[in-house]
Amino acid sequence: MTRHQIDPRLFNDSDVTRHLLAARGTQWMRGNRGDPYALLLRAQEVDAQRLFRAMRGRPELRQSESDVWVTVDHRLGSEILRDPRLTLGDPTARRRRRVFGIDSGTTLKHVLTLDDGLLAMDRAEYGRLRDLVSSALGPGVGERRAAAEAVFASMLDRLAGAGTFDAMTDLARPAVVAGFAAAAGLPAERTTELAALCADVAPLLDSLLCPPTLDGTRRLVAAFDELRALTAKATAGRDGSEADGAVLALLFTVGVEVAANLVCNAVLALAEHPGEWDLLRSGARSASDVVEETLRHRPPVRLESRIAARDVTLAGQEVDRGAQVVVLVEGANRDPEVFADPDRFDSGRRSGGVHLSLADGSPVGAVGPAVRLVAEAAVSALAAGGRAPVVAGEVVFRMRSPVVRGVARCPVAVG
Repeated sequence: MTRHQIDPRLFNDSDVTRHLLAARGTQWMRGNRGDPYALLLRAQEVDAQRLFRAMRGRPELRQSESDVWVTVDHRLGSEILRDPRLTLGDPTARRRRRVFGIDSGTTLKHVLTLDDGLLAMDRAEYGRLRDLVSSALGPGVGERRAAAEAVFASMLDRLAGAGTFDAMTDLARPAVVAGFAAAAGLPAERTTELAALCADVAPLLDSLLCPPTLDGTRRLVAAFDELRALTAKATAGRDGSEADGAVLALLFTVGVEVAANLVCNAVLALAEHPGEWDLLRSGARSASDVVEETLRHRPPVRLESRIAARDVTLAGQEVDRGAQVVVLVEGANRDPEVFADPDRFDSGRRSGGVHLSLADGSPVGAVGPAVRLVAEAAVSALAAGGRAPVVAGEVVFRMRSPVVRGVARCPVAVG
């Protein structure tokens, strides 16, 4: 991909540390100079909506001080995410063999890579994988959703008796892992091990653009490699095993974190908007309504990065081959030109545009149908049990998580 993205497996701890610190320092300095994109990447609880409001209007596509083209415009963002000239990787770029230095004259665009063969495929291949996921869910989607709902309901029954629990570590992540493992035919006794690996691989999408710590990097790599090996073994010998292996790998390395955060975000939205909970319980709103509005209002993937595979013109701007283009999905999903009263959570929206979350032609898009299914199952289980969620303490988000804004702690209680 771009020149400063390295594979940490190829470097010793000293070099990886220097690379991570230099990348973090570069983002920090540019943020100090007021660059909105750098401030978002710093992930220091900045008021993102304030930054988005300042970025609206013309030009729709702006070049940040980080030398990255950025947009919060919904129409343009939708075009970018569909444009085949904008890819997840630059196939002509050479892999960088030395680490980034703070005095480098070139611009940092990406930080780490773990597997371009999984995370930087072309959009057609991700579309094919998405079709495989949809096809696998197709005839049995009702049965699979019922099974996932039963997993959430069972966990909620147990947790409700304990009073306060953590919506991420006690419910969302283990339930999503159990659901995906069952669908993949993996042994039930491995779910605890899988959940631990998924917790370590959680920073994956963030690490592409925001440097983790050295310890976090090493744990991320180890968990990623173990999950890749496990999923390859699980699909070995099947017809179409390569595609099946890629789907399964994406489910556990990307899908679990995205789905678990979507579940937590939906629970928080219902807890913070009791009127929405009442509508859900009465049947006036469906679980799907709640999940789709959560995807718009509190997306589990907040930005999408693309690379120009050739010189292109976007919104009147000349974007050079190899340049990075970023769609701030969270901002585009609240574009006031598209969504009325965009900051309000309203699961009954029936007009306006379609949100840009779980974009097709991407890793998250490939597993999107499975992510939606488990999130809807979680909301349905809450509603079926009459379990009104209540926030029972401070919600804490993972550090250095600008892409996913991963939930680290989410204390809740259910009635």
